[in-house]
Amino acid sequence: MSSAEPQPGQRVVVRYTEDGSPTDAVGSVVAATAQSVSVETKRGTVTIPRSAIQLVHELPPAPTRPGALHRIVSAEDLQRIAAHTWLPEDSAWLHADNIRAEERDEPGAVQAGWLLRANGGVTHRANCALPLSDPGMPPEEALELVTAWFATRDQPPAFLIHSSAGTTELTPACAAIAGRFRDAGLVPSKPTLVLTAATRDVAAGAGRPADAAPAGLEVVEHEEPHAVHFEAWGRPVGSPGHDAYRALLCGPESRTFFSAIARDAAGGTTLIGVVRLAMSQKWAVISDLVVAPAFRRRGAGRALVRAAAAGAAVRGIRSAMVQVEAGNEPSLGLMASLGFAEHHRYWHARVPS
Repeated sequence: MSSAEPQPGQRVVVRYTEDGSPTDAVGSVVAATAQSVSVETKRGTVTIPRSAIQLVHELPPAPTRPGALHRIVSAEDLQRIAAHTWLPEDSAWLHADNIRAEERDEPGAVQAGWLLRANGGVTHRANCALPLSDPGMPPEEALELVTAWFATRDQPPAFLIHSSAGTTELTPACAAIAGRFRDAGLVPSKPTLVLTAATRDVAAGAGRPADAAPAGLEVVEHEEPHAVHFEAWGRPVGSPGHDAYRALLCGPESRTFFSAIARDAAGGTTLIGVVRLAMSQKWAVISDLVVAPAFRRRGAGRALVRAAAAGAAVRGIRSAMVQVEAGNEPSLGLMASLGFAEHHRYWHARVPS
């Protein structure tokens, strides 16, 4: 068991002393101050003085049904995890309790309802509202507040709506608002699939023993993204939006990068691909896979994803997710061959440009 700094929204086990005896609190962190940590457990909210805490261990999201670990988590929990690994500085939780706290000039402590994110228009995922649970107010009122929040940032409102696990039906929180998009002028995009797998299966090539990295290819781990990352996504160094994009790539506390380097007979090297690994709540989010066009379909992308999964596995992370647009057949085929399968899907609802 390891000690970690508890953050609101995390699922944890906290070992602490109570009346001189050790005890555990298992549940979701609802508040963490310099003086105490509050955990929502099955028996109610437990507030633990910092001085009594012995250890804090982060847990994966609670299972929703029996099955493989990467399949039994809810879509809401996976969306929360993915959002945490791509979170701009300008974000807020829309919930009635937070609004009441703001009226009392107190900080909002509830990380529930709708997560609002703005990043100057750089990437859809970082510039939308994500409905995860009931915001404690009628959908019409919540939609008005979202519109006003984005208006103060000179941006149109946008949403990320998602299905429940194992279906294409919207979750209750998303369904409550989706029917009002037409009147708001919002149009859903094509779907993006959220795929999950066990990290050890991906790292092993999904049980294909002959699946070795291409000859002359070396995969190395590093802390900072390469210029090729920014160029591939239209945000080269010095361009508008580069700094905002870099902040997203490097934002999570637990993240790393892997690069594929080709070596020729003369000893020269060529950078041919990169991928990002971010980790949150005992999940690995593998994203931003880029392979140079001249080297595609030669095994570099496969080697990079396997390396990222192996990097997660050695850190004790058992489950991984990727997000792939429904029409991206090459990427979907690659991920399926590595053991990934669809968990749920999501759509962006935006004002047409």
